[in-house]
Amino acid sequence: MDVVALIVGVVALGAGLAALSRARSVVAAVEDARADTRRQARNVAEALRRELFVVQQYLLRMVGGEELTPEMVRDGLLWREVDADEAQELVKNPNLVVVDVRSEEETRDGVIPGAKLIPVNEIEDRKEEIPKTGQPVLVYCAGGGRSLGVCEELAHQGYERLHNLAGGFMGWKGPVEKPS
Repeated sequence: MDVVALIVGVVALGAGLAALSRARSVVAAVEDARADTRRQARNVAEALRRELFVVQQYLLRMVGGEELTPEMVRDGLLWREVDADEAQELVKNPNLVVVDVRSEEETRDGVIPGAKLIPVNEIEDRKEEIPKTGQPVLVYCAGGGRSLGVCEELAHQGYERLHNLAGGFMGWKGPVEKPS
């Protein structure tokens, strides 16, 4: 009888240990799920803050008389995409600031006349060279992708009147000068 009780006790102990191990696994999974949920909630809150910022900027700009394009509103942009023809019209404005974000090597063959050369990897350190409000700013790179990223980042830092040259310098049809 003692042997049977001992066997039953050992089996019960094994079952208890297995249940404890499963319970620990469940607790770990619940903690992982909680951490994931917190991370997702932070991501959603950040996305909502960015979207609210965009809406606030639209309202401020509308009140200030700035014309927003349907594409800006539809795509949530705080800058305007301009083609080469529109960019050539912009360049006629003496107050326009033109920013070339290509590397020094890329600019050897030419730049849009009067462009400030601020390579994309230097934008964060040199952004004070770009007017934050008031003056229109045309940003371009080789194909339009890096300058789009620069416009997005600057816009979310409160820069206004930003224009990205769609197609970049490759699409530019206007005059070109050698960089100084």
